[in-house]
Amino acid sequence: MRSLVVSGSAGRDVIVKLRSVDELGRPFTKFVRKTLPYSKIPEFYGRNWTIDSTLRFLEEQALAPIYCSYGGRAPHVAYGIAKLGGDVRLVTVFGDDYDEPYRGFFGGGYWTHLKRAGVEMEMLTVSVPSEAWKDPRMLRRYLESCSPDIYQREALRVCGRVTSTIVCCRDLHGNDWFYIDDERGAGYIEVARPAPTGVLKETDLVFVTTSEPPFMREIVLESSKLGKEVLVDIGSYGITPEFLREVVPHSRIIFGNLPEVGQVCDAYGIEDVEEIFDATESRYPQAIVIEDKLQGAIHIITRKESYRVGPITLEKIGSSVGCCDGMAAGFLCFYQRGFGLRACARAGLVLCSSIWRVEGVQEGMLDPTEFYEQYERLFREECSESELSRIRQALKLE
Repeated sequence: MRSLVVSGSAGRDVIVKLRSVDELGRPFTKFVRKTLPYSKIPEFYGRNWTIDSTLRFLEEQALAPIYCSYGGRAPHVAYGIAKLGGDVRLVTVFGDDYDEPYRGFFGGGYWTHLKRAGVEMEMLTVSVPSEAWKDPRMLRRYLESCSPDIYQREALRVCGRVTSTIVCCRDLHGNDWFYIDDERGAGYIEVARPAPTGVLKETDLVFVTTSEPPFMREIVLESSKLGKEVLVDIGSYGITPEFLREVVPHSRIIFGNLPEVGQVCDAYGIEDVEEIFDATESRYPQAIVIEDKLQGAIHIITRKESYRVGPITLEKIGSSVGCCDGMAAGFLCFYQRGFGLRACARAGLVLCSSIWRVEGVQEGMLDPTEFYEQYERLFREECSESELSRIRQALKLE
């Protein structure tokens, strides 16, 4: 099994359930399936809107009381991989509440919950001077000088800050959108955080997902310099064409839904997804994984072929929030074990299906026995007995 580092922001999800985004009208309908930082809400919604007024409006429209859940795509993915026995380390950021058991946290405080599942992390506590907090260059200089462990530790705890809040809104039709705290949360530190090169040197694979774009970029480029295999989720907020043109040529596999992959096409001024392979003028990407959580399908495009896995039948009794996180967790769990892309996609769809049946994300991640039962139920007709036996062996079920 190859070792894996997952890099991305931790969060506290605030769940808002709504009847229909269409009933909310503009500006909400314009930004469905998007992630907006708190600071950009006046720019995108209008100057009279703030995060506080947005939340008040949404709470008035909500179908049920708002509640909390474990948040952040990177911790979701790392937790799902760890539950299945994977070798995974998590590069992330917490605040002073890193182990506070918020109402709705089914396994206790976030730190203890992840460590109990088998996610590997060591923490460095930093206290940032207030004058440096909103000046990225000053913040960078401070972090580079504060401790040599800044390059050796997976997790930062930022004193005087709280773990970033992610507001997850969804309606009864499966439409969702998100707001991420770039003003009050600890995660903002990643606009200037140096890549933990000591951690990256000790791994085989690096999966980069939602955090501040400067940190995502640095993780990708440093991992590439170190000769690591880089896999990137291109669906983060704040992504620009310049970011994509710099990052995609270093990424062996890119993940995203169709509109997100479309942004890569736009960045290169091309029409079709298949043209990305030639547009980068490098040997990467080798594969593009297009996630469709609403249909329960994954479209895989490589330099040699294009095919779909699924759709599978989904029991949409929970919500769509985090279903793509499940796709990534299942995919990477199999990928680090050396399975082919088709089997990896099937594994991703197993966890996507499971998350659709629950409220929350990590509540839907499966242990090896549950996972195998669902894999066999969904894909037995497509698999030989030798393939299924290999999966059981990988999950240590035989």
